[in-house]
Amino acid sequence: METLPQLPQDIIVNILSRLPVKSLLQFKCVSKPWRSLISDPHFAKLQLTQSQRNGNFSSQRVLLITEPPESAACEASGDDDDSKLILKLEYPTAMKRTPDSDELMDGQVDLGGSCNGLVCLVFENDRVFLLNPTIRETKELAKLNAFDRMGTFSYGFGFDFSTNDYKVVRAARPSSEDDASSETEVEILELKSNIWRRIEGFKSGIEIEGPGIFLHGALHWLGEKESDGLEIVNVIVSFQLAEEKFQLMPLPDQIEESNDSRVLGVSGDCLCLFNGCGERYFEAWLLKDSNKSSWTRLFGVQRDLVPRHRYWEKALCYTKSGKVVIDYGGRCLVWYDPKEKTSKTYTSRSNWGWFDPAIYIESLISPNCYDA
Repeated sequence: METLPQLPQDIIVNILSRLPVKSLLQFKCVSKPWRSLISDPHFAKLQLTQSQRNGNFSSQRVLLITEPPESAACEASGDDDDSKLILKLEYPTAMKRTPDSDELMDGQVDLGGSCNGLVCLVFENDRVFLLNPTIRETKELAKLNAFDRMGTFSYGFGFDFSTNDYKVVRAARPSSEDDASSETEVEILELKSNIWRRIEGFKSGIEIEGPGIFLHGALHWLGEKESDGLEIVNVIVSFQLAEEKFQLMPLPDQIEESNDSRVLGVSGDCLCLFNGCGERYFEAWLLKDSNKSSWTRLFGVQRDLVPRHRYWEKALCYTKSGKVVIDYGGRCLVWYDPKEKTSKTYTSRSNWGWFDPAIYIESLISPNCYDA
C-alpha cells in the first residue's frame, strides 16, 4: 500500500499557524509531534502574528469575571444561541479560594487590562495574576508595594516591543485631599525581572480611571484634568511602554470636552471613544493612528433606540460586523447594531449575579514563558 508523502516541517508549521486557536487546541491530540509544536512558545508567537496580520476579529472575546467565569464572542450574530455565543470556563487552581474549591479567591478584583490573549487581574491591590482564559494557564507576579489603601488605583498591561517583554503598570493616587504631594505615583513591573520599580508619575490635576487599553505599543486611559478656571475636561492619557513616558491626547474636536457618560473601547486594533451626549444621543468615534490624533465618526443614534439605555452602560468594543458590545451594569451584555437598530442580549447566570468584563483575544501565549 502506497503511503502519502510527508509535507516538509516548515510547510506544516506555516499551515497550522494560520488556523484559529480553538482548532489548534483540538489538533494537539493528533500526534505527539503536533502536540509538541502547538505547545511551543515560538509557535504561539507565530500564530499570534499571523492572526494579527490577518485582522482576525473573530478571535476577540469578552471575559466575564464572575463565578464561574464565562467568555462571550464579540462577533455575535442575531441567529447565535447562547451555546454558540458563550463559553463556560473555570479558574486555574492558583486563583481559587482553595485547591479543592471552584470559587475565586476572596477579595476585591480589579482588571489590569489585556494584551495578546493574557488578562491581568489584581486582587486586594497587591496580588497580581496573568491569566490566559483560552489555554487556562495563569501566573502570579511579585506582590505590589503597599500604598495608601484608601486611595484610587488604575492599572495597565501591555507589551514593550523594544525589550520583547510584557509590562504591568499601576498608578496610585493618594486618598487624602490635604496631601501636598497629590502627584499620581506610578510603578511598573517587567515580567522577565518580576520586580516592581517606581517611575516618574504625572502631575496633579490629572486623574485616570479603569484599566488601560493597550494598542500599538502604548496604554490609553480616559482621564480628567483641570483646565483654566478649574473646569474639569476629559482627555486621553497615553503611556508609551518603551519610553515609559505619559502624554495627553485630545478628544475629537466636534464633541463637548466635559461629559460623564464617556468611555474608551476598541475596534480591532484601533481605539474607540463611545460618547453619550446626555439623555438624547449616543455616538462612537474611531482613532486609527494615535500619533496623528485623527478621529473618524462611526455612527450616532438617538438614545431611545439603544436598549436598556436608562441603565448604567459601558460600551466595550465595535465589531467588524458593525455591532457595539455594551455592558449594562455588570448584569448583561448587549450586542447592538446601530445601522439595523437591532440587538441581542445575554444575561449572566453566574452565582454572583454580576460580572466585570475584559476584552481579550484568543491566543496560545502562556503567561509562564517569560520566567526570569
